[in-house]
Amino acid sequence: MRTITTLGTAGILLGLLGASGAACAQSSITISGVIDTGLAYSNNTGTGHQNTVGVTNSILGVSNIGFSGKEDLGGGLSAIFNLQAGFNPGNGTMSSSGDLFSRNSLVGLQSNSGTLTAGKQWNFNDDWLVGSVFKGGYNSGSVFKFSEFDAVSEIYNNTVKYVSPEAGGVQAGFMVGFGEAAGSVKTGQLYNAAVKYNQGPVYVALSYDHEQDGSASVASLGNDLKLTTLGGSYTVGNFKARLGAAYSDISGPGTFQSISSQPASKAYAVEAGVDYTFIPAFTGSADVLYRRNTTFSNDTKVYRLLGIYSLSKRTSLIMNLAYLRNGDGATEALVNTSSGTVGGGYANQHQMSLALGVRHTF
Repeated sequence: MRTITTLGTAGILLGLLGASGAACAQSSITISGVIDTGLAYSNNTGTGHQNTVGVTNSILGVSNIGFSGKEDLGGGLSAIFNLQAGFNPGNGTMSSSGDLFSRNSLVGLQSNSGTLTAGKQWNFNDDWLVGSVFKGGYNSGSVFKFSEFDAVSEIYNNTVKYVSPEAGGVQAGFMVGFGEAAGSVKTGQLYNAAVKYNQGPVYVALSYDHEQDGSASVASLGNDLKLTTLGGSYTVGNFKARLGAAYSDISGPGTFQSISSQPASKAYAVEAGVDYTFIPAFTGSADVLYRRNTTFSNDTKVYRLLGIYSLSKRTSLIMNLAYLRNGDGATEALVNTSSGTVGGGYANQHQMSLALGVRHTF
């Protein structure tokens, strides 16, 4: 991580001119990033009966490089910005085709009254539940990889977001996204409200998302996606217990930012996990995930083991083992096949994925 501190141009000029009582605004710019890559093996890929071995671009998170900054405007008010570009270490391409700053693109104001930002931003599920309650990762058994639950970790375009200051361990936030469709405020609109409590060993967060179909005409407002997510953790010494649940209600197919178009359905997902720090350098985690689509009466189970060994403050070795089991016609997948189904897998097909890699932050 590299931080560059500068004096505002106006402050320098006023200082040179000897203006009395003029305050020099101080700014800081931070360059940071993550490189997360390794080797991965997955079975039952391709046609459903093939194996895949190769370099994986993400184990715990998408590799990225970012630029963030803060300028003191005086009176407790600061201007902030954050730009993050995701990339694939395996071939150097952008992680999201055509999107340079695919991981963050925002600017805003921060004060004792809270933080107000505008741009491309993550929802509160990702801010307050992923990592602390739900384990992250790609092709490794994360709850947001289930077809109905991608909004558990999602970044949205054209949003305005407010986060309150923390008081007594309680913090709240609200985000609204504008579909920007001509003649209709509601088409493509989304909003997300959340609250969290973090005091001592107890952590709890609750989030509600509502996303409107962006392809609907002005006359027909179309379908929507509603997602309610609740999770918490309790820490005692080296031990941490986590429990989270999400309920998804999709009224019908549509163009949503977070999920692919799929039929009307209701589903819930639960994740229970534990983390234990065996030694300061090594933490092990175990998780069980259960997904149930009550509309189509199918379910998916995922069992996951994760180990992180820190070589230094910035570099870690990662081992992730996940096993997914579909039942009653479910088509979920850890690694997408050529099936073309919503979940990316074949009906009742099981998958295992093992990833060994390195994660470096700077």
